[in-house]
Amino acid sequence: MDKTLLENVMDCGNTRDFKNFNYKVIVLDDDPTGTQTVKDLNVYTSWEEEYVRDGFESDNNMFYIMTNSRAFSEEETTRVHRKITAVIDKVSRELDRPYMIISRGDSTLRGHSYLEPKVLDEESEGGFDAVFYIPSFFEGGRYTHEGIHYLSEADDFIPVSESEFANDSTFGFESRTMADYIAEKSDGEVDSSDVKHIDLGMLRGCDDAQLLEFFDSLSSFDKVVVDSVHDNDLAFFTSVLMDYLSREDKKFIFRTAASFVKSICATPGEILQADQMVQQEEKQGGIIVVGSHVEKTTQQLNYLMENADIDTLEFDVGEVKDREGLASYVDKMKRQIEDAIRDGRNAVVYTSRNLVKTEDREESLRISKRISESLVEIVSTLKIKPKFIIAKGGITSSDVATIGLGIKKARVLGQAGKGIPVWRTSEEAKYPNMPYIVFPGNVGDQGTLHAVYGKLNRGE
Repeated sequence: MDKTLLENVMDCGNTRDFKNFNYKVIVLDDDPTGTQTVKDLNVYTSWEEEYVRDGFESDNNMFYIMTNSRAFSEEETTRVHRKITAVIDKVSRELDRPYMIISRGDSTLRGHSYLEPKVLDEESEGGFDAVFYIPSFFEGGRYTHEGIHYLSEADDFIPVSESEFANDSTFGFESRTMADYIAEKSDGEVDSSDVKHIDLGMLRGCDDAQLLEFFDSLSSFDKVVVDSVHDNDLAFFTSVLMDYLSREDKKFIFRTAASFVKSICATPGEILQADQMVQQEEKQGGIIVVGSHVEKTTQQLNYLMENADIDTLEFDVGEVKDREGLASYVDKMKRQIEDAIRDGRNAVVYTSRNLVKTEDREESLRISKRISESLVEIVSTLKIKPKFIIAKGGITSSDVATIGLGIKKARVLGQAGKGIPVWRTSEEAKYPNMPYIVFPGNVGDQGTLHAVYGKLNRGE
């Protein structure tokens, strides 16, 4: 991919008219990191009817339901998405409000990317005419060009299929192109030659009629890959899409990363200052919980520990094999963190960097879950409110939010840094009105975790 594609990108001048766009946009997020490009909207960790209804009636054109399905087996994610669809359809009918679903997943293609849209199509009343795959996440250096998804590394672009993420123990893949990826994940249900494609030429030609004609041609749950390497590419796509859906009786669903979400949200995110997140006069310490094992997280963790005055506690992942001794191990670590917080010191608890892997995909998921549950127990049993909590990694941040902090509803304030969401907890949470920073494992450079920590700790 040529870097010049990111420069001097034409603005087609289309204006997104959210006032005339009557759809409520519902983002089903497979972990909490997907709120990384928006602000001033609600995120729910429950899909019970009262919360879905609250989302439909909220003050923004969009709300999030955090499913945490990246941590689920195929059977569990199927069950959950069937239930969510039934509730959404019921509330939509009763309120007479149409909706659009975005199935938000990881920008490095890890997750139930094919299964979740398929289940939503099967369960939604009338089904969908097409599913659009838009994995670009510009703030994280993820771009799609000529049907290939890239990530930026050291001033170069490599196909995600050649990155460490393609070797994920649960969601690994081999395909270079998005069409082949969809076919691979469908287990033979889809032929890559049947996957349709919206390329940059179609978006940068600023030809509304061409795109409208393309939308018209879609039916029977067509699969569509959308190229995009800049916010302007998606701005044009979204403006034409919103105009089309406001006039035509078509139903589309989207499997995307965070950049498309931003393009269709009336309140895109912003980087927050320290005083917008924490009250610096609070004297207790804060904590960082690190579960992610991707190389970028390890680099950031090492840099933090080498350059910050912070208490460090390593959680030995091998301890999860000793079920009898695990409880006392977790309790000891919890007491160490409480001592630090009480004395006004900050602490980072992190899993040892050695992965516990098996050849069984489901067993790998169970081990990851057990490790995450141990970290969560540390948070859920704390007797002192931290000044802030930073959770690093998708599964970790989800479990800390839902189990550790008991969050049912939170408000997305904005971002602590590019692609790093900040939530404000609600009254039902273990610690109400506290900043909770959801730090994706694969976002930022070596110093980003240290920089976010510094902003929260010293108000820099």
